[in-house]
Amino acid sequence: MQQLFSSIFGLIKRGYRFVRRHMKSSIAVVIFVIIGLSAYAVTRPSKPEFVTELAQRRDLKQTVEAVGTVVSEKDLQLQFSSIDVVAKVSVKEGDRVKAGQMLTALRSGTLSASIASASANVQSAQAALTALEQGSRPEDIAIAEAGVNNKRASLQVAEQTRTSADANLTIAQTQLTTLRNEVDINLAGQVSAVGSTISQQLATAKTAVFAIRGVFNANDVSDAVSKSQPTAYDTLVFNMNSIETEITAAQNTSAPINYQDALQKLQRARTLVSQSTDIANRAYDIVSNLALTSYFTNTSRETNKTTIATQKSAVQTALGTMDSSIKSLQDASAGYDSKIATQQSTIVSLTGTRDRAKADIITYQTLLVIEEAQLALKKAPARQTDIDAARARVRQSQADVARAASQYRDTILTAPVDGIVTKVNVKVGEIRPSSEPSVTMLGNSPYRIEMFVSEVDIPKVVLGQTGSITLDAFRGMPISLRVGTIDTAFTDKDGVPKYRVKLDFLTPPEGFKVGMTGDAEITTGERKNVITVPLRSVIESASGSFIVRVRKDDGVNFEERAVTTGMEGQGGSLEVTGVNEGEVVIVLIKE
Repeated sequence: MQQLFSSIFGLIKRGYRFVRRHMKSSIAVVIFVIIGLSAYAVTRPSKPEFVTELAQRRDLKQTVEAVGTVVSEKDLQLQFSSIDVVAKVSVKEGDRVKAGQMLTALRSGTLSASIASASANVQSAQAALTALEQGSRPEDIAIAEAGVNNKRASLQVAEQTRTSADANLTIAQTQLTTLRNEVDINLAGQVSAVGSTISQQLATAKTAVFAIRGVFNANDVSDAVSKSQPTAYDTLVFNMNSIETEITAAQNTSAPINYQDALQKLQRARTLVSQSTDIANRAYDIVSNLALTSYFTNTSRETNKTTIATQKSAVQTALGTMDSSIKSLQDASAGYDSKIATQQSTIVSLTGTRDRAKADIITYQTLLVIEEAQLALKKAPARQTDIDAARARVRQSQADVARAASQYRDTILTAPVDGIVTKVNVKVGEIRPSSEPSVTMLGNSPYRIEMFVSEVDIPKVVLGQTGSITLDAFRGMPISLRVGTIDTAFTDKDGVPKYRVKLDFLTPPEGFKVGMTGDAEITTGERKNVITVPLRSVIESASGSFIVRVRKDDGVNFEERAVTTGMEGQGGSLEVTGVNEGEVVIVLIKE
């Protein structure tokens, strides 16, 4: 830019010198002025150019436009759009029918139930919404408050039960301790004597086993055993070794500390004495059945049998002494055992009562929190989000009803126009649709307009909307129409999916021919007295919102204003909220 200024300034100086040197007339002055103005025009900053329009308040109309063609509806071939069993046929060939009259119907029991169910859901959702908006009834709040009071009372009862159980349990445990101390004191003499009895009788059993071992260690007996009963002897030796070890261990145990310990040790000592008796019996049988040898004579047998019998008698006497000691101690403690068992049962019962009370306290505390929360919820007004969600459920339920009703209507084939039935191809019990039309008829009104709508515009089109067409053969004469049928499946038109829409004439025309075409439009929406701006003036921002650039009074600057868009109308006009009538909006900026 600096070089440009320098070049222009140099040009001006050279021109000025030239004029002074060669021409000093008015022509030279004119040339000098022209050069100066040209330099100023090149160097001055350019202002941006705005393409603008005014925001206008007006009625807005939305249309769907396409080429319309006159088609004949005189020979109509009617078919179901869904597949099911034919339940009813209401016409026959030759019958005259009116537009909307039922011709035949498919089985629709399930769909009728769906409509009833969807309608019930609408009522349920509406009732829930009403309940939210009105809030809780005083009766419901009173019930909730009663529930809270009930749980508080139950909690207090549980706490009192636990306190009482704890006190009774302490008393029962103290009584049990006293009872046990009393038993220990009263039976102390017998308990102290048990140790001496056990020691004496175990010593007798051990002496017997030792004596029996000595019998079998004698040479004559050992020789006879090895020859006639080695297996029985091996078993006997094993048992004698085991019993001697156990008797030694029992003799080394401490003295009983109470009568229960004394009974346990007496029972254990008795078992060992009894096992010693078994050993003596087995030893006696072995010696009695040994075969006589040159060493082991009959005299030797009888002598050893006498020895074993003597030990067996001693052990049996010891066993009797043990039984007497056990019975004596059991008799002495029987009364105490009954009292202790009763007291222990009382303690177990009280412990259960206390534990149940603790569990009840936790349960009622939890239930009280829940009841209090529910009471607070009933007293609190409904949140707006809950109300919005309930309204959405109502709308969803209403949509389900509409969907079910639409599916139900698809099971009924009706006459699209007045006419006469020419053929009925359905029978009750058949499955439809098939490859041929279900009903054909000849319409009284032979003409309709057929147009193909793009997939972008077809959602705007619904049955009953009005429209018009201006046929090329009848220019300047718009003809009123109404949407009669809309295909649910697309038709391929030159590789583009489009949907066929047929429109009925509100006033049957004269002079029309099949195949005539013209510009057709369907009015899909109207808005009265709204602010509109050109569609091109609305820009989507980076955040996804829409803005409009509104020019300020200075004509140079503008502000970006957020707007809410509405319906798009004819001629590229768009309904907006956020711009005032008469404000200048920028459509395009030219730099």
